[in-house]
Amino acid sequence: MVAKSEHKQRSECPIACALDIIGDHWTLLVIRNLMFLGVHEYKDMLKMEEQISSSILSNRLMKLQNEGLVDSLPHPGSQRRKLYYLTVKGKELIYMMTELVIWSNNYLETVNIPEDKKRLIENAPERFIKLTLKELDEWEQQCVKT
Repeated sequence: MVAKSEHKQRSECPIACALDIIGDHWTLLVIRNLMFLGVHEYKDMLKMEEQISSSILSNRLMKLQNEGLVDSLPHPGSQRRKLYYLTVKGKELIYMMTELVIWSNNYLETVNIPEDKKRLIENAPERFIKLTLKELDEWEQQCVKT
């Protein structure tokens, strides 16, 4: 198996280079948790139905932080815990992530999207994006002291 870091060493293809960072399903699910589900704690990510292992979750969070897509801050209730959130760079993935949701909604039978969000995705995806970004900004205003 080719190491993902080799893509950018062998190719200047933007897709290959992006896949070096977000090219596995665990990474996209971590981004999904932060972007769409409001899940910001490590322990809560471990409880998600996909059952990511703690070692993979730790690895993906560290990788996303190193790439500047995710940042963390101390949990207000415990010094040993952290809250994770998307940076501006990470939030820019909302357009791609929304397109994945739209594609899945159109072509996969087993997709479960809350009805209010499904209506927005089907009828006004740009509004869905705007509302999601607003929710992320509101969370940051509450939790991130800059």
